[in-house]
Amino acid sequence: MTTMTIACGLLCTQQPAEEKPTPILTADQAALQRANQRIKTLEGEVEALKKTKAKKPASNVVKRKKATAKLAQTYEVTAYTNDAESTGKTARDPDYGVTASGVRTKTGHTIACPPSMAFGTQLNIEGIGIRTCEDRGGAITEGHIDLYVEGVSEARSFGRQRLKAEIITK
Repeated sequence: MTTMTIACGLLCTQQPAEEKPTPILTADQAALQRANQRIKTLEGEVEALKKTKAKKPASNVVKRKKATAKLAQTYEVTAYTNDAESTGKTARDPDYGVTASGVRTKTGHTIACPPSMAFGTQLNIEGIGIRTCEDRGGAITEGHIDLYVEGVSEARSFGRQRLKAEIITK
């Protein structure tokens, strides 16, 4: 081969297109992203509270009856973990293990509740015990509670259960 043939061969071969590197967020950008996510969560809570307040009855007697009826009810209860399967976050994510209320998840303590329940609301769940509403979730709607557990196998074995729960604090 001549030098010209070798040079042409080197120049004419197709090189794979360079992949664009994934942008790395600065600490400030990551914090801003988390703050925006929390704002969206809080906006959803405000909307849910507005709907709840709009439905308040005019009579005090009816209010008491309604509040009493809501204290104990049956919920669909599932379980979740901090893992990506449940939260979409990996252990390297700065918000890994941090709830929507800003505190860390705790086994035997944390539950994710619908937006109509304020953070800090405590529920006594049949067969489970007292848990505190500290988290939200995209799939957590009215009548659904997600119980925080340590491991994926524990969450899977818990499955879906219909359990009675009583609101003990608001």
